[in-house]
Amino acid sequence: MPGRFIYIAHRSKLGAGPGKEIDVYATAGSTVWVVESKWWKESVGVDVVKNLMKQGDIVKEMRGKDLKKLTLWLFASNGVTENAKKLMEENGILWSTKDNLNDLLKISDLRKLPEMEK
Repeated sequence: MPGRFIYIAHRSKLGAGPGKEIDVYATAGSTVWVVESKWWKESVGVDVVKNLMKQGDIVKEMRGKDLKKLTLWLFASNGVTENAKKLMEENGILWSTKDNLNDLLKISDLRKLPEMEK
């Protein structure tokens, strides 16, 4: 992870139509991070991962040769299915659960994520 992002945008639109909204778009020079966040009670499946990959393809096309590195990251509060995990591993996509992110927040001296209603 870059030591410092230069630009961070939440809920960015890559264009019109479904599946083109990025939850977090962050840049550190010619490095771009695209983050999808799913605060679901159930595990995230392959369809969400495939959409994140499509978003990454759109960013690659938009940035062109200026893009040196693209990192895709999925936050899935309650994890992912085995098929989704396999697809992410095959494509170098990072992912975290709520517990993983809370550990990172603790190290950074930030407050934990809120509890979700059962």
